[in-house]
Amino acid sequence: MRLALALALAIPVLAPLSGVSCAAAARTSKDPLASGPLRATAVGRYDFESANSRIDTPDPAADPSLVPEELSGLVRIEGDRYLAIGDAHATVHSLTITVDPRTGAVRGASFGAPILLRDAPGSRLPEPAMAEDREAIAYDPVKKEILIANEQTGADKRWPSIERYGMDGKTVAVLRADSDPALAPFLHARANRGFESLTRSDDGTYWTANEDALLGDGPAASDSAGATVRLLHLDGDLHPVAQFAYPLDPWSRKIRNPSIVSGKEISGLSELVTLPGGRLLALERAFGGDIGGYASLRSRLYLVDLAGATDVSTPEYRDGLAGKRYRPARKTLLWEEGWGLTDSNFEGMALGPELADGSRLLLLIADNNGGSAQALFTLRLRKR
Repeated sequence: MRLALALALAIPVLAPLSGVSCAAAARTSKDPLASGPLRATAVGRYDFESANSRIDTPDPAADPSLVPEELSGLVRIEGDRYLAIGDAHATVHSLTITVDPRTGAVRGASFGAPILLRDAPGSRLPEPAMAEDREAIAYDPVKKEILIANEQTGADKRWPSIERYGMDGKTVAVLRADSDPALAPFLHARANRGFESLTRSDDGTYWTANEDALLGDGPAASDSAGATVRLLHLDGDLHPVAQFAYPLDPWSRKIRNPSIVSGKEISGLSELVTLPGGRLLALERAFGGDIGGYASLRSRLYLVDLAGATDVSTPEYRDGLAGKRYRPARKTLLWEEGWGLTDSNFEGMALGPELADGSRLLLLIADNNGGSAQALFTLRLRKR
């Protein structure tokens, strides 16, 4: 979800699906991140512009849709190769990110040739009607396909969708919120608060979630109370499997200064990442006032625990969760940071390489809200 800044100034390991070998499941279960308490240690920030990163793309002056801006999703392909998606253009950006194998600090980042998104016959998607609000990205290494979470469906801004593309950018399929009765709750997403996250598990399944509460699930997050969002589990063909209620944090305080962003406070679940073995990490992003009422961005990273949580995809919960009994997912805070009113709207997240000490790198990417700078932030994950 694009903020108003630019405008205003331990879960259980899921059983492997058929086609995933027992040997592969055994390998992931032995990964140190697959079970037990985790620790997240901040490494640091990397700003593309200040580091003069190379952007090897066609002339953006001739085609503004090629500009890598408002990047809201990141996924690792292999090695130092990543893909990023932004919520301003119908363009996927290839990205090379090199890191120090000892510390996890980013050494360099550069963009390669963009992948222009197209419809099934091959025509480019029109801008801006079908270009905005793509918020997260995943990659299927078996089918060699890109999956994107979109807060709209085509040019229809009412409903979110999940899009599947070939590596040539052509549309393969679109999961619409009206395509299955189990998805009916997502037909009532708040404007610009739909599918904000997307991640692929080792077993080939996917997770996404709405950013803030659906209309039938209760009020949106405020400074006095959080909200309830739905974690949506999809199989490898994007068929609904299950849903779980996730408790979203409130935003901090009302903004008093600068007054131009007063009333723009939000809290949202901005990204999910699956760990080896199937566990989930959740990145929450909030915009509110600090202790003095000055506008500030906040990031929080949680480990999600679905043990004992109620599957709310059943018919009794399809008209909403408000007033009904269910057990939500639990979560454990791993890391948080307050950024002030800076270019630090971190809302994309990707699992990176293993480091020399056995820890695993986690990379965050910031939506720059239409500016020219890009930023990454890295953390090390290890078993506590």
